[in-house]
Amino acid sequence: MKKVNVALVTGDGSAPEMMREATRVVSLAAKLDDVVIDWLDTPMGWNAYKKFGDTTPASSMDTALKTGRVFFGGVGDPEMDKTIGKEHPEMMPEARALLPIRKNLGLLLNFRPMRLTRELAHLSPLRPELIPAEGVEMVFIRFLLEDSYFGTKDLRAHLDSYNARVLGIKLKSEVDGNEHLVTELAYYRGDTIRKYFRAAFQYAQSKKLLLISVDKANVMARYAYWRKVVGQVAKEFPDVPISYQLADSACALLFRPGSLRGVIACGNEHGDILSDGAAEMVGGMGMMHSSSINPDTGQALFESGAGTAPTLAGQNMANPLGRILTGAMLLRHIGAERGAAAIETAVHEVLRKGCRTADIAEANKHIFSCSEMGTAVLNHIS
Repeated sequence: MKKVNVALVTGDGSAPEMMREATRVVSLAAKLDDVVIDWLDTPMGWNAYKKFGDTTPASSMDTALKTGRVFFGGVGDPEMDKTIGKEHPEMMPEARALLPIRKNLGLLLNFRPMRLTRELAHLSPLRPELIPAEGVEMVFIRFLLEDSYFGTKDLRAHLDSYNARVLGIKLKSEVDGNEHLVTELAYYRGDTIRKYFRAAFQYAQSKKLLLISVDKANVMARYAYWRKVVGQVAKEFPDVPISYQLADSACALLFRPGSLRGVIACGNEHGDILSDGAAEMVGGMGMMHSSSINPDTGQALFESGAGTAPTLAGQNMANPLGRILTGAMLLRHIGAERGAAAIETAVHEVLRKGCRTADIAEANKHIFSCSEMGTAVLNHIS
């Protein structure tokens, strides 16, 4: 048996309930590849603040960075955000935990796969006839670094205090609402875009899919730059077809899913927004799964996009499937292919048989609890 260490952030709200189901499914599936997962408790979020006085204790960040593999359940709670978070904005857990992990591990590529089939068309708000008979495979690859999410923090030190003040350059935690001007810096580096697109083209090549580059080159200079660099990298992959979409038209095409079949390369902001919309199209945020990868080192973060569902905390009602499918991505990343495939097949089977948590349930159907859904998937692992 091969032992693999994974830093486990169970998170806030309903996340611990969903992560409990995900970890037991992943642990069982890993054994199909003779792998044992050693889950290292890594407290982050408001739950960590209650115990340690910090939403990201130094020991937890150290575990995450040393392990280089993080299974992240989600952090944040609106009530804590409005109370302690308001008094101590530096403790807001997403900015204190998630963004530094992405930055420190160099997680450039965020993979968010979406698969829509006629067989499971009832999970989608789209009319079934809009779904092509062969189904749709969309893989969003979000550019996870730089852009506006990191720009001010990365670049403000290059400005003197006078110019920073005149331009209104502030971090989110510094905004008080009384400013007459607030500016955020946003940027892309050519070397980073090239590295990102080489990886995206290689992935599209391996999947034999169209690469769709999303930008706002009609308005924004950094996206005019983005499009020019994409064109340069495309010459290295003449066998990969490429198309370009403006972000707003790509949003409209989510309602005609066959038009966006392929590998969809997006900047940080656009990838965040568009992939969340696509997740709703295939059954809701509870189904979203993702992995964030450093293409140079292989270090990775695995997180569902479903958030913490704080209103469901302690009720055993949240949908664990996004976390479970995220666990399949973790297994595939460490080479446990049989286990990853077994999880994906099991999730498809339980959905095909009509197992539903409240967020994806049809009227007058039995609603599965979080733990019941986890058990249903577990029983199909083989």
